[in-house]
Amino acid sequence: MKKKIVLVSFILLVVTGLFVFNSMGGFNEVQLEVLDRKDINLSGRNFKGIPQDQKLGIAFLEIEKIKNAHPDAALHTIYYTEPAGKLDTMEVFVGLESKWMDKNVGFDQVSFSGENVIIATIKAHRFVMPGPLKIKNKIIGFAIDNNLPPPDVFIDQIIGPDEVKVIGIKLVK
Repeated sequence: MKKKIVLVSFILLVVTGLFVFNSMGGFNEVQLEVLDRKDINLSGRNFKGIPQDQKLGIAFLEIEKIKNAHPDAALHTIYYTEPAGKLDTMEVFVGLESKWMDKNVGFDQVSFSGENVIIATIKAHRFVMPGPLKIKNKIIGFAIDNNLPPPDVFIDQIIGPDEVKVIGIKLVK
């Protein structure tokens, strides 16, 4: 009798877990598309240090405040060096498209121009979104499968709490 209760409870738990995972978008496919050409001009803050550094939080808050003043703006992040742990050094850029930023403030500027830009769109709750490495590998695999050059730079564009676009650009030299 106890075995049946445990089995039924286990099955119910698994079914509930799958239902929640699905309702959060966990089974949503990553949509990939290619744009012939894309120019990206961003203004924001570069940060190099450990993830717990207050300067990183301040940079995000500063850019988020500007973003909130412009409803059509999207937050962009570029992880040049991702930390493997809490005390590892990371290098990240956080910003918005330059058109949303005050030109009189001394923001850091980054610009990218590329052909055959690959954009991956992920629509899922952040708890069930695939990780950055999985998305990068998916973009690189897509590039190889479609005889496109693999991207050099990956830019995360946060559209909303449940939608992120990862832009893979092969830099034009």
